[in-house]
Amino acid sequence: MLSEEAPDCIREVSLSSLQGRKIAIDASLAIYQFLIAIRSGGPDSAAAALTNAEGETTSHIQGLFNRTIRFLSLGIKPVYVFDGKPPNIKSGELMKRREKRDKAAAELEVAKETGNIEEQDKQLKRLVRAGHKENEDCIKLLGLMGVPVIRAPCEAEAQCAHLAREGIVYGVGTEDMDVLTFKTPMMLRKMNFSSSGKSNLQSINYKKAIQSLDITEDQFIDLCILLGCDYCDKIKGLGPKTALKLIRQHSTIETILEHLDPKKYIIPSNWTDEKIYDQARHVFMEHEVLTSPQVKWTKCKSEELQTFLVDDCGFNPDRVKGSIDKLENAYKAILKPQTRMDSFFKILPSTPSKRKAPVSKSLKKKKK
Repeated sequence: MLSEEAPDCIREVSLSSLQGRKIAIDASLAIYQFLIAIRSGGPDSAAAALTNAEGETTSHIQGLFNRTIRFLSLGIKPVYVFDGKPPNIKSGELMKRREKRDKAAAELEVAKETGNIEEQDKQLKRLVRAGHKENEDCIKLLGLMGVPVIRAPCEAEAQCAHLAREGIVYGVGTEDMDVLTFKTPMMLRKMNFSSSGKSNLQSINYKKAIQSLDITEDQFIDLCILLGCDYCDKIKGLGPKTALKLIRQHSTIETILEHLDPKKYIIPSNWTDEKIYDQARHVFMEHEVLTSPQVKWTKCKSEELQTFLVDDCGFNPDRVKGSIDKLENAYKAILKPQTRMDSFFKILPSTPSKRKAPVSKSLKKKKK
């Protein structure tokens, strides 16, 4: 919807253009992407996550370690934000996800029986989940690397948005569009897919999106709820263009429901019985966050980090040593103040000049 209705708010920028910026990153989503992407397997077997000698998954550790070093080497200062307890209203969405995993598990068994490797890979990815252990692994890793971690009291994307609104960070790196509904000033997509400093990512400016769509911030929240979010089902048959048109015409979901044709659109029962959309609206507008979290980068604990990655995770000692060297070199620049060019400039208030204005040559001749 944004790409069609509000093109001015979306820009393609290079990862390296974020040099000197502090970026909040939705950790759980990043970990999930690494668990999906970093896998091993031959042509005759389904791909599986990387593991250590004890059979524990290490794909997320390797991915986060390498990607964080790349960010820091480019002068980008990441802050990883982890989910807390999900709001009660999200229980329905979590149940749907469990049902999908159960279905994927059943289809995986069928694929194994028939020897369908491609189908096995497909269903294994659907079963991947970033759970408590994976989160704690990454929190330990980041602590040893000297990278700040924030445990959100509730949803990570809400905490990320708060950090950006308060100016603690420049923007939020995530693929979850809900972060815009939490009013983050700048959303950065594809950060975890950028393979080099020159790879492009997508930046979305919240204020420009609102202006281009010609709606208010409250109307934008209602629009996002109509289009579907984690907290309630959407109205079946209602597409993005129609939803935007209705928001512009009627302003609120309550008024829209009064004008919807029940024969054309299927409205979930809890929309009318429980006003579930109003509960979702409240989550977006009054979400629990840490108001003043500590965000600080420190030098890495190189020896402890080496031990963790080599002894506990089973990574190659030489490669780990080389990566830690890159990390330490990155911190030499990162920990210096004023790493961005725009930080050297300051706008001063205008004051009357004491110098006399120069007299032009033509005026001098006239005086003579």
